[in-house]
Amino acid sequence: MLAKKTLGILCLAMLTAALLASNCFAAEGDAVKLQGTVSITKEADVIKAVELITDAGAYAVELDAKGMELGAMDGKKVEVEGMVSEKDGQKSLKVLSFTAVVEGETK
Repeated sequence: MLAKKTLGILCLAMLTAALLASNCFAAEGDAVKLQGTVSITKEADVIKAVELITDAGAYAVELDAKGMELGAMDGKKVEVEGMVSEKDGQKSLKVLSFTAVVEGETK
């Protein structure tokens, strides 16, 4: 009887841990809004890299169509909605949309 009760408590504890862990990672695929300054790297007038420099650090922007559009905002402050991922300590950003931020405007 004691073994069944212990097994039941163990199963309940494992289920609780699994549910808590799933809630911790639920936001990983959600879109985020970031505000920062666009910085590009060019070679022979060709954009090779786009970064969004924020107070929280730099994000390497994926160079798809939206990322290249963002690159045209070089030196400007923007608000970007996108998907963030991290690999080997490098933060990456897939741009979904962006808008220019007017200086003095707060969000």
